[in-house]
Amino acid sequence: RQSMVSMLRANILQRKEDIFSDCKKKFWNTYKTGLMYWPFVQLSNFILVPVYLRTAYTGLCGFVWATFICFSQQSGDGTAKSAFMWLQREKVNADEESSEK
Repeated sequence: RQSMVSMLRANILQRKEDIFSDCKKKFWNTYKTGLMYWPFVQLSNFILVPVYLRTAYTGLCGFVWATFICFSQQSGDGTAKSAFMWLQREKVNADEESSEK
């Protein structure tokens, strides 16, 4: 639900004619990615993280999720695979630039 609201808000701010277009394309992929991400975050939060750090840990994980949502809005398809492919592409570009010098 949160990802859908974020996509709608971005489409409204970008003044797109069809504000639901990204939601139609990316919602289910983003929803499935969230189903893989958030249960792992909460499980690790309650098992591994001390009580006094849980809020900060959840905030950090929320920041990572928001970053993924922003990436997905710009150029991804809402899947974790597309995010990893983007990271790999950035690494390859950096390696090519350093080899050219």
